[in-house]
Amino acid sequence: MKAKNPGVPGLVRVSRNGKRFFSDDYKRAIVEKCLVPGASVSAVALAHGFNTNLVRNWISKHQARQGRGRPGTQLVPVTVIEAPEAGARVEPMRAARSEFPAGSIEIEIAGARIKVLGQVDAEQLRVVFEALRAPR
Repeated sequence: MKAKNPGVPGLVRVSRNGKRFFSDDYKRAIVEKCLVPGASVSAVALAHGFNTNLVRNWISKHQARQGRGRPGTQLVPVTVIEAPEAGARVEPMRAARSEFPAGSIEIEIAGARIKVLGQVDAEQLRVVFEALRAPR
């Protein structure tokens, strides 16, 4: 199908009400740019002239088709507790061993505590650390 506006990459057609339709390949290319570690979905969307929510919708659909995440990786529950104010004394967290399931990990970085509960493997921990390193 030929695009009505050949100057817009990936455009398949424009409906009477102005809604634009883009090819699946073009949407996939935009989504892959967003999934690069450290990429900002907002920046990628704006650079291509799209609303961020539209691109997030494309990402959700892409991940649903892909089975979400990397093969064999399960998401684990993570709790992030706000860091105390600068200069505040941070007491070490002491808890009974039975409070945390076997295999759980608690990490304290710059006064913020991160709990990863349940059986934790190296791949899951890598995903958590990548999320922490990603620029905001």
